[in-house]
Amino acid sequence: MKILTSSQMFSAEQAQVNRGMSFTRLMENAGSACAKEIRERFASLEQSRGLVCVLCGKGKNGGDGFVIARKLALAGFNVAVTEAFGEPTAEDSILMREKAVETGLVPEFFWGEDNARKSIESAAVIVDAVFGTGYKYREDERVSEVFEAVNASSAKVVSIDVPSGLESNTGDVPGRSVRADITIAVSCMKPVHVLKPACVLCGEIITVAIGIDDDVIDGIEGDTLAVLTPPQAKKLFPRRGLMANKGTFGRALSVCGSRNMQGAAVLAASSALRSGAGLVTAAFPDAAYNAIAPKLTEALLMPLPSNESGTFSSGAVPALLEQAEQSSAVLMGCGMGLNLHTKELVSELVRSCTKPMIIDADGINALAANIDILKNIKAPVILTPHPGEMSRLTGMSIADIERDRVNVARRFADEYGVALLLKGASTVIAGAGRRDAYINVTGNQGMAKGGSGDMLSGIILALLAQGVYPFDAAVLGAYIHGAAGDAAERELSLTSMLASDCIAALPRVTRNLER
Repeated sequence: MKILTSSQMFSAEQAQVNRGMSFTRLMENAGSACAKEIRERFASLEQSRGLVCVLCGKGKNGGDGFVIARKLALAGFNVAVTEAFGEPTAEDSILMREKAVETGLVPEFFWGEDNARKSIESAAVIVDAVFGTGYKYREDERVSEVFEAVNASSAKVVSIDVPSGLESNTGDVPGRSVRADITIAVSCMKPVHVLKPACVLCGEIITVAIGIDDDVIDGIEGDTLAVLTPPQAKKLFPRRGLMANKGTFGRALSVCGSRNMQGAAVLAASSALRSGAGLVTAAFPDAAYNAIAPKLTEALLMPLPSNESGTFSSGAVPALLEQAEQSSAVLMGCGMGLNLHTKELVSELVRSCTKPMIIDADGINALAANIDILKNIKAPVILTPHPGEMSRLTGMSIADIERDRVNVARRFADEYGVALLLKGASTVIAGAGRRDAYINVTGNQGMAKGGSGDMLSGIILALLAQGVYPFDAAVLGAYIHGAAGDAAERELSLTSMLASDCIAALPRVTRNLER
């Protein structure tokens, strides 16, 4: 599903107008579609006569609000209209206000009449149609007071397109804003709906069509964002034919773990097995054999020479290079540790491997001092850094990365010719030369625990081994990873769930994808 910025959304509307639809009709369609959603969600209010307060701004978002108020009133709802800052100034919005008045609605002014504030205080539902996608933050005490009145109410809050006070193109929360229970995205989702922390204030996201043709949306120029929907995930997920054998689903090589971080090897290999790889070979330092072997009964074990630190020694390199060439895909880095031996191993594998590769954790840390090696890779590479690892790769501060994580990911992917999965509360997946970057919307804060990244890398490894295109494997892997976390949370709790619980939940996710 494509996500559009405010300027891209305006371009789409203009393109539809060029095909013969007026801006007035688009506003009517938007308000009507939003009113329909509100009627269906709050149908009981028609009988109970609970108040719906529609709070309108002076721009086009306010125009949508006047349409919503009119449609709800005509459907028998008890509706009050409050103008936050006076009568509308946009031409189409003026027309929609007039139509609302013709139905018997009498707009009240928030700053001029006690009844207006009482409507907000007593409402069962508040429709926030104050500011839309064109809003730019500015300090304004009057604006803050309106938002405080809405947030202080016990009403359910439905924001139209964007919770007022948030800028639609970012995940920032620049100041006070409306806190919505539901946000109805008009035509398309916007970046604010998927980027944290702002998306938390959007509540549940519902998208409504307003008559803009699909090919208009698909033809929007420039860089875009997207989210993977459940139907799209099903299309990407590998199918298992009746005549298949274990070789059909690929040979996955996991180069992970060390004496002090043996769990990383276990989690990565286990999640690869649970994600459909036909054969998984777990390569690890022999110093960790006794800890790892009993926990990986379905994987092929490849203990290799270790050094005094319990990590891979340089002597492991020849065997790993040989095994990598016999594999369909390679994962390297989880729990490997960081020293001269592991740095040499990472450099040799990156330089020589001709199979798709995921590099995570200490593999990324080992690359940081020799990052230009990525410019001469022989096969597709996926990097899966968290912000700290991304900071080491780029030299940027974590704060600067988090402030602009989408563009940071895009620039890095383009410069080094890789797919980059930047982990975090709003995981971003960017690919070299691609206009689209994906935001993963599955998962929860219960996954913010050790081992979660190892699990993610194992899932992506399995998808690569089964022949999924590398960028798609990163996008689908993030989706599956988060969905498994959501399944684990439903059964357990945010506090107590572990990475191993998420791996145990993978069959529930893959079953849904197979159907």
